[in-house]
Amino acid sequence: RGARRTLKKAEEAEHSGVFSVQEQDIRGGFPAPHSSLAHFRCVVAHEVRLLAGTPDMFFDALAQAVSRYMGTTRMTGQVREYRNAEGKVIAFAHEVRKGRTIRGQWFYADDDAAKNYVWFHSVLDLVRRAVADPDVDTVDLGPSGSDAFSELKQRYGFVSVDDWPAL
Repeated sequence: RGARRTLKKAEEAEHSGVFSVQEQDIRGGFPAPHSSLAHFRCVVAHEVRLLAGTPDMFFDALAQAVSRYMGTTRMTGQVREYRNAEGKVIAFAHEVRKGRTIRGQWFYADDDAAKNYVWFHSVLDLVRRAVADPDVDTVDLGPSGSDAFSELKQRYGFVSVDDWPAL
């Protein structure tokens, strides 16, 4: 499947009600809007799907999920929360802004979201918002975690940079 078709499917999924998106600001002095069991389950499902290729790796994936969840709930920015038609949290994208850059810092999704093009929707939405904002000139999709994911990002026009803080 080509990139354009995949992005079209992502748009169709939102418009047909497969999922909805809500933006939530992370504000200092208040609990992060994604500090809930539903969001934690989403992170665990994501990490187990990606990292636990064998039953022996399950606990490593679980440990990684706990660490990542702790990290994302302690950072500033905005969360774009994805819910299915029944209202269940199926994914969230955590974005941060610095200077003229929006960075998709974290993205976690359960199996349903992965099957319904939610990550692709989050990328499309991020790019559209950046293009419409005169104060933004760069979109960064954040860390890749694997060569395969770096290659996927490159298929959608993003350059992989190992030493991104140097930019």
